[in-house]
Amino acid sequence: MWLERARPLLAAASLVLAGTAWAQSAKLPADAVDGFHAALKRKDTGAALSHLDRGLVVFEFGTMDPTVEAYALSHLPNDIDMAAISDWKLQARRLGGSGNERWVLSTYRVTGKLPNGKEIDQVTLETAIVRRVGDSLRIVHLHWSSDKSDFQSWAQTQQPRPAP
Repeated sequence: MWLERARPLLAAASLVLAGTAWAQSAKLPADAVDGFHAALKRKDTGAALSHLDRGLVVFEFGTMDPTVEAYALSHLPNDIDMAAISDWKLQARRLGGSGNERWVLSTYRVTGKLPNGKEIDQVTLETAIVRRVGDSLRIVHLHWSSDKSDFQSWAQTQQPRPAP
């Protein structure tokens, strides 16, 4: 129980400690995306954050995190939990862009079981924009959507709401 409450603080601390010492060095745009997903699956907050640019903006199932810090404190803990209980099988991918800005469009078949016992079987669409930072690529934008409206509703209920 205390770990549930401490998770956002631990994520923020990881972000602060990571600072400019981002450990991961993706050389290809898809490496940044795949490395991020692998870190989520391993429940490795620091590694997940290491694939994200300081200017990150996330659009996730109708909500937005305007900064990497906001993402670390709101969606990231739930994304780690979801990755742990689901399998994301890549179905299709397109890449493009030029110069220091690239995009990765991915379609995944996501399967698993929610904590309430409901089966997960859906298609999730992901847009990732990556930017070259030094010798590596970092994700500057993520946008996820699903073909299942009931999953989108469930995902939105998992998001912390700002205090009035």
